Amino acid sequence: YKKQGTVKARYVVKSFRTEEGKPTTPVFEGLPYEELVHASENIDVWSLGVLAFTLLTGEPLIPSNLEDDCLSGTAMHLLKSWGTQPEVLTDSFKKIQNDAARDLVWKLLQRDPAKRPTVASLLDKHPFFHPELSAGTEDQ
Repeated sequence: YKKQGTVKARYVVKSFRTEEGKPTTPVFEGLPYEELVHASENIDVWSLGVLAFTLLTGEPLIPSNLEDDCLSGTAMHLLKSWGTQPEVLTDSFKKIQNDAARDLVWKLLQRDPAKRPTVASLLDKHPFFHPELSAGTEDQ
């Protein structure tokens, strides 16, 4: 999105720091998670969902500052309850006007990586890419 002439990118990722001089040795002290997740297509699907949300709404999925800290308690609550309390996400997803687009982003952003569809399956069968499959569905 664009704010005061500056283009800002926002995304949600897990990162870790390493000991100086040892780029492959992660330091877990002080991190909010116990184990690292290896990169996979599922992480790419999640990233695509974050990007799609931002492009469709014009705002970040989780509001954060330049240091990637949550801007409010509401943002922290949204992130913590992701996938466990769907009602918390309802207001955010209502910002996506198109029903097919909302469904697409919802599927891309499933908390459980095993429940996320593949990009190939979405391109092949999802109503966002094939509007003829969503006959009778109207934009809100």
